[in-house]
Amino acid sequence: MKKIQTVQIGAGGYGEFYMEEYLSGAHENITLAGVVDPFIDRCSTHDTLLAKGIPVFDNLEAFYAEHSAELAVIASPIQFHLQQTTVALQNGSHVLCEKPLGATWQEVQQMIAARDATDRFVAIGFQASFSVPVQQLKADIMSGRFGAPKRLKTIALWRRFNGYYERASWAGQLRTPGGDWVLDSPANNATAHYLHNSLYVIGPEVDRSATPATVCAELYRANDITSFDTSATRIMTTEGVEILFYTSHAADDKENLGPVFHYEFEDATVQYEIDNSIVAYHNGEVIDTYGDPCEDSTCKLIAAADAAAGNRSIVCGPEAAGMQTLCINGMHESMPNICQWPADLITMGNLEEEHSEQYRQVTGLRQALKACYDQNQLPAECGIPWAVAGDIVDMSGYKAFPRDPARFP
Repeated sequence: MKKIQTVQIGAGGYGEFYMEEYLSGAHENITLAGVVDPFIDRCSTHDTLLAKGIPVFDNLEAFYAEHSAELAVIASPIQFHLQQTTVALQNGSHVLCEKPLGATWQEVQQMIAARDATDRFVAIGFQASFSVPVQQLKADIMSGRFGAPKRLKTIALWRRFNGYYERASWAGQLRTPGGDWVLDSPANNATAHYLHNSLYVIGPEVDRSATPATVCAELYRANDITSFDTSATRIMTTEGVEILFYTSHAADDKENLGPVFHYEFEDATVQYEIDNSIVAYHNGEVIDTYGDPCEDSTCKLIAAADAAAGNRSIVCGPEAAGMQTLCINGMHESMPNICQWPADLITMGNLEEEHSEQYRQVTGLRQALKACYDQNQLPAECGIPWAVAGDIVDMSGYKAFPRDPARFP
């Protein structure tokens, strides 16, 4: 068995998932050659790394000055993805970069160019795209089994405590303190998987997603941030398919909702609820069950290691993942001035029996967004008093975010 020398960039946050996988010994074909994290002393695996003698570096250039790696796994903040991917490629490594690919459409193009200048691959870590259930579903959609897609809608309302936005200077922000775009939001971070999934499963090839033609979004915030914590979005693809996406970190309920999706085709519907299987129906009868795409988060790491060994191809690279980034840019173009909810709608909640930390919630938001989801409408179309309609943005010929810098001071 070929052992893939791997460098891990980012050992905290989601990087801890990867660190636990390496150190568990579950992946015999992966050898951890080094870790890059300037704050390694804050990471839970710090002592284990020292005990095992695994070298740690403050930056990726320092690692490559002394070592090499066949695979670089990047789990750093969004604003570092492009630069670190480029450095890894230039030093001969294949790359598995965590989602999202980046903040802007120009970063997508630059990452593709950096990859094409080498003979290496870049995979983007939308793990469901690497899962057996999603690959089987996509194959059936591409074969025409369900007829043409008509509407795909998803809702994911996930509470986030105040500490979520206090954990890093870029969390919930449009830009980093240094001025780089980060466009952090539920749709570009925690629930980005499900926006991507809607585009990916109806893509024309196994490694491509559907292309947005127009984007219309309503963006709101309850938290003390510059980006949004709540959005409702309609995307029309170049093939005329409607995609509806509703997500929030400020819904007023102790129980999270979703992800739940309902994909409508000419001859079938496909549905999913968290911790269940994807199920396809025809005239109300089950015609196929695919399994839970969220069951195994390791599938992306396994796929990247196998691809580095030459045993498979990458199904989710920059071309596929970049459509989610393009939609994020379209959402911000649709509503450059994010709406702040009135103070009288915002209350503080907590889970007394589980967690003493509080979170901001908007009165009636869960019910409102669920009603919009059920009715296939955006909040302004439903006549909700606080709702503000966004512009319909034509994404054809889109070059770079922002299209008009004057709208984004």
